[in-house]
Amino acid sequence: MILKNQAQKLLADETFLAIFVSIRTSQCNKFLHSGKDDIEVREEAHALLRALNEIENVLNRAITDQDFRDKRIK
Repeated sequence: MILKNQAQKLLADETFLAIFVSIRTSQCNKFLHSGKDDIEVREEAHALLRALNEIENVLNRAITDQDFRDKRIK
């Protein structure tokens, strides 16, 4: 389980964010520049974009979940 402070560090890390942006841009470009028969290319790009979204969701959930736990304790 990832902790809130770990998630915050990753989401604040410029290199980590630059990698995310680079991968997202690359995968979006595959959509934009694919031909109508490039189904596999689009499916792979879609899968990678979904994976990136899920990573971000996991990190944001770690932060939110800890915030809720902290509020319940008070």
